[in-house]
Amino acid sequence: MSNECKYEINTKHGELLIVDEPLNYEDSKQVCESLSSILAPMNNEEIIQEISSHLTPCNATAYHGNTFPRQRDVMKWTGGLETYRNNGKWSDGVEYNDTLHDNLFMDDAGPMYSLTCKTAYLEPTEKLLAFDSCSDERPFVCMRLPVVPEAKEDRTTHLFIIGLAMICIVLFLFQMLRFGKCMARGGNKLKRGTVRQAADDLEQRALDA
Repeated sequence: MSNECKYEINTKHGELLIVDEPLNYEDSKQVCESLSSILAPMNNEEIIQEISSHLTPCNATAYHGNTFPRQRDVMKWTGGLETYRNNGKWSDGVEYNDTLHDNLFMDDAGPMYSLTCKTAYLEPTEKLLAFDSCSDERPFVCMRLPVVPEAKEDRTTHLFIIGLAMICIVLFLFQMLRFGKCMARGGNKLKRGTVRQAADDLEQRALDA
């Protein structure tokens, strides 16, 4: 056992944060949240295999500088599952499904009806899960899920929308300008007609006199 213990491990499922200090389920969950992560959702065989492969014996270094062996392979590790009254949900939001998840447990035993919280723990040597009380204290594994990059905006579509808006504005201004000219011409005709009518009235009065 010559390798140093690792506490942060990058995998394709996300970054694993291994915490050797035993805590109960609720405290473990809060520690993971403080590390911007979740309790590792061990809800498929691939994730269980990968996590188990990293929970191997290693040498830990104490504060005073000495090293001591840590038997991670025989420890039981709390996973991200909480069940209550035969209903369960994994830490990544996936609902527990008997058909998909029972085979991840020893003897294919899924969550049993219980009035108290039950959680799953991993046995790395067996690469299988088992159930126990949420109040039991065990080491645990957090997981930072990969960040999904935001979809880039389609620049062509963006420019097309801007161009269309500009055309609509120009057409609107053009129509307003035409309307203004029509109103001006109408006003001038009205004014000329009024002057002419006044002149005719004066001429008629002169004839009558």
